[in-house]
Amino acid sequence: MARVKLRVFYELIDVLGAHELEVEADTILGLLEMIVKKYGERAKRAMLDNSEQFHEHLLVYINNRYIKREMYSKVQLKDGDLVMIMPPVGGG
Repeated sequence: MARVKLRVFYELIDVLGAHELEVEADTILGLLEMIVKKYGERAKRAMLDNSEQFHEHLLVYINNRYIKREMYSKVQLKDGDLVMIMPPVGGG
């Protein structure tokens, strides 16, 4: 598993209790699933849509490069990567 820096924004700061953490994961999908499993219902509401899929408006970046949802299980993380996750922002 790769040891990466995870930086989150908006509602996810409250969910994880920090703006930045060090975590271990192999892929983006594995990292996202770990967050939902570890942080429970609040993480689900912030990251999953009504069909329990990762929200299409969830923004994920690795080293400042945007990662499309269909690539979450394919992109391999490396030690030292910076992963940024921004949940969908609501309001009006």
